[in-house]
Amino acid sequence: MTKPALRRSGHAPGYTLVEMLTTISVLVIVLGLMVSLARRVRAQSAELVTKEVLIKLDRLMAEYQARNGGDLPPIDPFIREDVPTLPDEESLRHAAMSNNKAFVRLLRSQEALSREFSDLPVRLYDETCIRDDWGNPIVFMPHRHKDIGMAMRDRYFFFSAGPDGKYLTRDDNLYSYESSGQGG
Repeated sequence: MTKPALRRSGHAPGYTLVEMLTTISVLVIVLGLMVSLARRVRAQSAELVTKEVLIKLDRLMAEYQARNGGDLPPIDPFIREDVPTLPDEESLRHAAMSNNKAFVRLLRSQEALSREFSDLPVRLYDETCIRDDWGNPIVFMPHRHKDIGMAMRDRYFFFSAGPDGKYLTRDDNLYSYESSGQGG
């Protein structure tokens, strides 16, 4: 039986520093790609969930109108039209919450309409507020507004502040008229 030959350098076999660093680098890159993909999937999921809620609200408001002779509910506007400048973001968040709680009270008063939200998770509907998947109150707009959204035929709509949580950044806001095919 012959003895195994040692390497010429006299060192036992193993990994070199370069091999270990290469392996670690590859693992870091793969982990980074996985985290990036998970974030993208989460963002798409949040958008889909919010669009479903917006469509449901739009449908429920159509049912409310049908039951009430075409009238819209008496809900305080999100932005008053008689004010020439737009409020700051904190004032908008307060107005959004007030508006949201008013239409949730309205839906809860209509038992048939209220049942539609019983299957939503508490993070979206806690029986006082309906939120988007980013935690922002969803807003009811009785008609178009040049700084908020432009539904066809001056129709009511619902909208979400989107992932940035700002109500006046139209590029990432989500609208019920976009999701339901009502057009903009």
